[in-house]
Amino acid sequence: MRLLASEPVSIAKVLDTSIKLYAAGFNKQIGILSILAVLYIAMALLTVQLQPDPATITDVATEFPIGHLPLLGFIAVFSILSFVLYAALIYRVDNVANGRQDSFMEAISVGFGKFPAMFLALILYVLAVMLGTLLLIIPGLILMLSLAFYLYFIVIDSYGGYSALRASHSLVWGHWWRTMAIFTVPMAIWMAVLFTLGFLLALLVPGNPVLMQVLMNVLSVFFTPYFFTLGYVLFNDLKLRKSGSDLASRLAR
Repeated sequence: MRLLASEPVSIAKVLDTSIKLYAAGFNKQIGILSILAVLYIAMALLTVQLQPDPATITDVATEFPIGHLPLLGFIAVFSILSFVLYAALIYRVDNVANGRQDSFMEAISVGFGKFPAMFLALILYVLAVMLGTLLLIIPGLILMLSLAFYLYFIVIDSYGGYSALRASHSLVWGHWWRTMAIFTVPMAIWMAVLFTLGFLLALLVPGNPVLMQVLMNVLSVFFTPYFFTLGYVLFNDLKLRKSGSDLASRLAR
């Protein structure tokens, strides 16, 4: 059964479809989520372990290149594997949405194949957002969202890094506030969950930052695929609006 709409839909429908698609494809994401869980937990433990002692902050600063090499190395590996897994997530979501079959190894292979374009796009994305932020802050915020769909263009439509960023900006332009509103709803819920959980942990297990960090990262593993699923549904909706279907739909009402 096809889950994606064939014409532009309301914000409520986008959110509803994203939840249904997330549930329909969750079992296919378990392998990817397991790897992400290991990476997130390892990152949490390593970050907490290498946090500098405030009493010796000056000494730590002078020793940073050596003392933090393990963390820097892991961050590099974490970033590469994360992007590969994110691409695999999008690939599998696209297949579930369109009723196509795939495999875990096929999805991972696609992720590695798309990495060069994703890496180039990431560098350009960070530079564009930083430049926009340095200029007037607001352009940086606009670009942060308008360029954010580059992964979908790379994974689904096989765009190159630079062309994916341009396509993302063109896709969102004219629908920026609507796109922001759609992402704001689950983000607000997610922040409320984190705040509540952090408050409860502070009461039940005071003074245990390691447990706090690990638990937060584990929860992020379950939020991450939903976030990409929501982005995928919105990606499809924005494409329909840009294709002219939005106008035809409005005229028919």
